[in-house]
Amino acid sequence: MDEVKMDQVKVDQFSNRNEIPEAFRWNLSLVYPSLESWEADFAKVDSHVRRVEEFKGKLGSGALTMKEAFEAQVNLDLLIEKLYSYAHHSSDEDTRDSAKLGRVDRIRGEATKAGARLSWFEPELLEIPVEQLNSLSRDPLLRDFSRKLELLIRSKPHQRSAEVEEILALASEPMDGAYKAFSLLENADMKFQDAVDAQGKNCELNHATYGAYLESDDRELRRSAFGNYIREFSKYQNTFAATIDSHVKKQVFYARARRFNSAIEASLFSDAVPLTVYNGLIDTVNRFLPLLHRWVGLKKRVLGLSEMEIFDQFVPMVKPTRTELPYEEGCRLVREAVRPLGEEYGSALEKAFTERWIDVFYTPGKRSGAYSGGMYLTKPYILLNHKHNLGSTFTLAHELGHSLHTHFSNASQHYTTANYPIFLAEVASTTNEMLLHFHLYEKAESREMKLYLLDHLFTQFRSTLYRQVQFAEFERDIHAMVERGEPLTAESLSDHFESLNARYYGPEMKRHKNIRFEWSRIPHFYYNFYVYKYSTSFAAAQYFAKGIYEGDTKLRDSYLGFLKSGSSRDPIDTLIRAGMDLRGPEPIEAAFQVFEDALNEFERLSK
Repeated sequence: MDEVKMDQVKVDQFSNRNEIPEAFRWNLSLVYPSLESWEADFAKVDSHVRRVEEFKGKLGSGALTMKEAFEAQVNLDLLIEKLYSYAHHSSDEDTRDSAKLGRVDRIRGEATKAGARLSWFEPELLEIPVEQLNSLSRDPLLRDFSRKLELLIRSKPHQRSAEVEEILALASEPMDGAYKAFSLLENADMKFQDAVDAQGKNCELNHATYGAYLESDDRELRRSAFGNYIREFSKYQNTFAATIDSHVKKQVFYARARRFNSAIEASLFSDAVPLTVYNGLIDTVNRFLPLLHRWVGLKKRVLGLSEMEIFDQFVPMVKPTRTELPYEEGCRLVREAVRPLGEEYGSALEKAFTERWIDVFYTPGKRSGAYSGGMYLTKPYILLNHKHNLGSTFTLAHELGHSLHTHFSNASQHYTTANYPIFLAEVASTTNEMLLHFHLYEKAESREMKLYLLDHLFTQFRSTLYRQVQFAEFERDIHAMVERGEPLTAESLSDHFESLNARYYGPEMKRHKNIRFEWSRIPHFYYNFYVYKYSTSFAAAQYFAKGIYEGDTKLRDSYLGFLKSGSSRDPIDTLIRAGMDLRGPEPIEAAFQVFEDALNEFERLSK
């Protein structure tokens, strides 16, 4: 495969799922063979809750009792997960089906009731003295739960009295109003003025069309879409400043209530990520901003622009001759791309196809987008809305990375340590994408295809390593402002965001008057120091993919060990055991070497 004609792609159109060959539909009968079997299990939830309730007041009475209590809790969790997995995936097949949606609501409601009835469980564990918990964690009877006890012991210094904990729990719902207000204002109340293209035609502007317009060849459409979109947010800048201020103050309040030095330290605590890793990521990316400035200048030259503006960064630099890429051909390319991961990985990958983990094609009502979502007792199912093009093939590789990570973790770990943290989640998916990139680049015969692939890689670096770190820096700074007693106003937020944007994109990027308001449209600022995890995972994937593709079998074996680790260790320690230490700048620097090499190659080929 060499050239990709995306503008000639034919997307399979099916009026209903039954028209799709069985091989291209996920097999949910492996979870429940019938609705009757789902209902039979649903009826068992209450008895499982009652089994856990039998241990109330007894958790500290000995290792055997605690083991039985933990096992009862695990059995309940497994049952609820299995029920939810079937209901959720079935509903995603057709979101218009009220019966399917009803099953999702029923199991969610049952899970909520179970959680309320068992809310005593963890507080009772926390009342057990540390010395006794340490002894229990070493007891062979509790071997499968030693990690759970380790994390419980770690959290004890930040737990408060039962009365304070009750107040904090009661406060959680009213304290969550900031994001709800942001979401309602953004999604329900805001209306955007139409964008206008170069021919003077009005083009409907909304959240769905905005991204597509920014990738358009029509520069006037890009300019109009960006200006009108951000201008609408700017009208509500004071309201958005109030929601951000409220959210940040909530995080600061909870951090202080739980005796953390800062909100950022509180957010990093659950993953045991040192603050030096967060700050070091920002510092290292700032040292490599000249590479981003160089990319801006390169794009300006390739697009033939006298001035590069912020809305120009999304349009592709390369438009190669494009051909259809059928799903089966994409599967073959992914199989070839991951061969350096070895036979064990390849055999597991084949299960995704033979056991029908993947729901491939769109039908009316099907959930949009793509995801990998599996539970401990189910297959790691993948939802796609596949179009016969290269972009969909990269999506396939990405989601298979997630699903294979889940497969290996579930097969290797006890339930309590199988679910890997978000901090590690994007490593496996992005490693697969990079292996596909390297494979396609090596096989590409035309200059245009090589340039296209390099441009695709640039987009990933800009959006994941640079942009997310810019957001992480902004998020860190505004929390620090509140902790110093400084107010978050529309003016202070806009000034700081504009300053960051100018520093990140450099002198080649013309400063657009509306960019200072972009902070107001970013939902990630309400996610509590989340975005930096995209960047660390992306850097880790560069390290693993490059070494594995170049034939480093020791690194390959370490990477497979990483896939099997789940949450059995702190995420930083998991990566260290796999050969990558994020406590220093070297992994981030190595990722930027990939970016610099790609820039050099693009410049060489485009002369």
